[in-house]
Amino acid sequence: MDAFVEQIVVRKKSGREYALITGIVLAALAVLGLAYFFLLPYLGVFFFLLVLGTGYGAWWLITEQNVEYEYSVTNGDIDIDQIIARRRRKRVVSVSGAKLESCQPYDPAAFVGRSFDRRVEAAAVSSGEGLWCFTYRSKKNGHTLVIFQPEPRVLELLRAGLPKLVQMELDRKLKQNSAE
Repeated sequence: MDAFVEQIVVRKKSGREYALITGIVLAALAVLGLAYFFLLPYLGVFFFLLVLGTGYGAWWLITEQNVEYEYSVTNGDIDIDQIIARRRRKRVVSVSGAKLESCQPYDPAAFVGRSFDRRVEAAAVSSGEGLWCFTYRSKKNGHTLVIFQPEPRVLELLRAGLPKLVQMELDRKLKQNSAE
C-alpha cells in the first residue's frame, strides 16, 4: 500500500508583488481615463467594451500574484508543484527520496559561498522559522537546492525514502531542533 501525504503552502506577497499590483491598477486607471476623454465622444459602445476588457485584464494580472506550493510525498519521493492563481499548475521539483544528498533545517549562513546550478524557493517566506532544505543532483538541472516549509507529517514520510546516512543526519538535526 502506498503512503501518501500532501501539504499546500501559500506564498506571502512581498513588497515587489504589492508594487506590481499598484502599478497594474494605476495603468488600468490611466488607460480608462485616456479612453474616456478620447473615445467616449466618438465610440460609446467601444468604451464600454474597453472598460470590461481593462477590468478583466487587471483582475487577471493581479490574481497571477497569488502563488501556492503543493508538496506531495509518496513512498519517500517528493513532488513540489507551483500553483498560480488556482488556474495553472507547474511541476517545480520531482525527485526520489533516495537521490537526496541532504535534508536539514535551512540556515542561510550554511550555504554562503556554496554554488548551486538551480535554487528553488517553495515556501511561504524566504527566511524565518520552519524552513527546511534538501539538495540533490540531476542530469537536467544539475546540483539543486530546494527550500521548503514542510509540516512534521511531510518530513516523516520523506524521511522514510532517504538513504540511511541522510536519515541519520536528519534524525540528529531533528533532535537538535527539539532540544532548542
